[in-house]
Amino acid sequence: MSPQRALRLALEKTADEDLSLALTVSSSERTKADHAGLIALIPDAMMLILIDGPDGATGMVALDAAILASLIEVQTMGQVLSRPTPVRALTRTDAALATPLVDGVLTRVTGHLSDHPDRHWVCGYRFGAMIEDRRSLGLALTAPDYHVFRLPLDIGPGIRMGEMVLALPVRPDPAVVAGVAEQADPSRQLQDRVLAAPARLDAILCRLHLPLSEIGALSVGDVLAVPQDAIREISIEVAGARRLATARLGKLDGLRALRLNLPDTLPDHGLGTDAAVHGEQSAPQAPPMPAASLADAVPEPAAPGPRARPADGGPDGGAEDAEGSRAVATATMDAFQAELTGMGRLDGDPMDDFALSMGTGPAAA
Repeated sequence: MSPQRALRLALEKTADEDLSLALTVSSSERTKADHAGLIALIPDAMMLILIDGPDGATGMVALDAAILASLIEVQTMGQVLSRPTPVRALTRTDAALATPLVDGVLTRVTGHLSDHPDRHWVCGYRFGAMIEDRRSLGLALTAPDYHVFRLPLDIGPGIRMGEMVLALPVRPDPAVVAGVAEQADPSRQLQDRVLAAPARLDAILCRLHLPLSEIGALSVGDVLAVPQDAIREISIEVAGARRLATARLGKLDGLRALRLNLPDTLPDHGLGTDAAVHGEQSAPQAPPMPAASLADAVPEPAAPGPRARPADGGPDGGAEDAEGSRAVATATMDAFQAELTGMGRLDGDPMDDFALSMGTGPAAA
């Protein structure tokens, strides 16, 4: 539906359904005019109505005396009288009686053209205010160019002939303007591309340094010694081994999980201080770690009790102290190894074939 046809249908339907006024649009003429040309083509003695549109746009509706007289008669006496149109000064009461016709036409036009390519300049207007004369109208209208519709009307039909003029400012499509502005802004394009790029985070349990000869001799079933503090200092890194944060290893809902902690010595890159990572997914607000978490499974070393100085003045400690220290160390390593081994034995997980142990050599100590 073209804007001319939409306007004709809206005018006839508004007059018939809202005002019970028989009215026919005999033709519809659409032209373009600049600001000065619009003011010049408006005939004298017409009622000038300023209409308000979206984003501060303003347009104009002009109604001649025949339409105004018919609107007054049909709203006060219920019919259009077959008599000459009286010549008199127009008042704001006339404008109030013309408001239902103007608003009804503008609303129906918006409904007809809601999906039309020209909807950005023809839709969304409503009655604004009556303008006293053409000079005041020229000051109220600010756009340089206008779409102008001239509609000759047959009222009655055959009782009177009138005319309506509608002028709407020429406006660019906001969607096109936004697209052009976005394409013209290289920084915006760069930002969008950077934010859309994939980012991979690696959780590094630990790094082991071994001679090349030992690496070449590794085979299935070999045991690698993992530092005891590895589970508390998981390194969260991006490409190039850039360290973003540290985390503690644990479990959540049957999956391996990481609780992030950002020490003061590391920059805060927007990561939460209490987040859990499930497999390849992350949850910004993970619940607290279970009570039987990996960290809790490792007991803190027991504080040594007071030692009695030997009676003979020899060195502190003895066979009993040494034996007690070895027992504490053995219990700690056993608990830690059991927890690590249990974490690696999830159903269907490749870690089933990978053993974790504290070892027994100097590296384990």
